[in-house]
Amino acid sequence: MKGFPLIQAIPHPDKVSFAFNGEELVGYVFNPLGSRPFLFPVVGPSGRYVTRIGHPHDPHGHNHHLSIWLGHQKVNGVNFWEQNSPDAGKQIHRYVSKIFDGGLMSFLTSRVDWVGPDGDLLLTETRTVGVEFMADTREFFIDLEHEFKSSIELTFGQTPFGFLGIRVSKTMTVNDGGGMILNSEGMRNEEEIFWKRAEWCDYSGPVSPDEWNGLTLFDHPDNLDHPPHWHVRNDGWMCPSHFLKREVKLRPNESLRVKYRVFVHSGRADPNRFSDLFEEFCQE
Repeated sequence: MKGFPLIQAIPHPDKVSFAFNGEELVGYVFNPLGSRPFLFPVVGPSGRYVTRIGHPHDPHGHNHHLSIWLGHQKVNGVNFWEQNSPDAGKQIHRYVSKIFDGGLMSFLTSRVDWVGPDGDLLLTETRTVGVEFMADTREFFIDLEHEFKSSIELTFGQTPFGFLGIRVSKTMTVNDGGGMILNSEGMRNEEEIFWKRAEWCDYSGPVSPDEWNGLTLFDHPDNLDHPPHWHVRNDGWMCPSHFLKREVKLRPNESLRVKYRVFVHSGRADPNRFSDLFEEFCQE
């Protein structure tokens, strides 16, 4: 059958599963009882999870670390980062408006409302999640596009927490597994990378006794404050901090867009390869 979709986006009641030949690679979870949608699981080329829910040594205190997720700590004073804060808001998944399957690529588009603790709508988000698979290596890209449209006069406040966060599997971390963080400037691990600007950042580590996998996060050059400062930790965390030094104001009905690509790869970090892939991403 010509053009048979080997990558398919399969709807479930509370998520969409991106699967290759029926095996789940990525789940886009939008449980209506949760505080936000997120990506889990993310299954690397080895067949093992490369992300996790929560900090490995503080699962309750960091229960807002939901594998791969998006948030912001200060939107008109509302906290869309920590889930247990008294000023916490919610990202409410409304619906999936489009699903596409085609060959080795699939994507969905969804509507997400950002709502304050009093129930007031602050902004609406059009979110696109796509997966593109490399059949020969079992590596893949996760493409994330977010368009925020303000409902009222809005301020994204100055904070290290916003937008995208990634929490890698425990065995991949520098502290617990002997993994490594590497950025586009050749810096390594938290000691060198913390709050430094870079176009991309990679977190790689062991997923079995004899195999490494990793995730490279590319920040698109059209994003605000590119290249961003990076908030990384040797305990398994990385985040491009677009708002570390600034706040951003939106007028009612004004929009803000950001675009990311996550490369889920086999082996250790390959900076030359990542730089080539970043240049390809820049053209999109």
